[in-house]
Amino acid sequence: MRGNLLHAGRAPPLNVKMADETSGEAKPKVETQSLQLVVKDQHGGEVHFKVKVTTKFEKIMNAYCTKKSLDSKVMRFMYEGERINGEQTPQELEMEDGDQIDANQEQLGGCWR
Repeated sequence: MRGNLLHAGRAPPLNVKMADETSGEAKPKVETQSLQLVVKDQHGGEVHFKVKVTTKFEKIMNAYCTKKSLDSKVMRFMYEGERINGEQTPQELEMEDGDQIDANQEQLGGCWR
């Protein structure tokens, strides 16, 4: 019977369940957390970056080198004494807002007499 299917000319009711605070259901979070990082060079100069926790360090390193007119091939970036890989993210290193990254130029050779 067609009338039964259409509920007398109306569309059938949809069974949509909405999550609310009283039901205890968790709402999915869409926002991506961001944090402020400070890149400090060996001369004390600082550059501040606001980045998402999922941003790869390669992007941050390249932005720093471009801003300072440096060759990224000779720069080394360290966090808590460990060298940072360009494929890593702040989330992987469990970084927090305001953390500092040390930027140093690689030094080759040298002679001491």
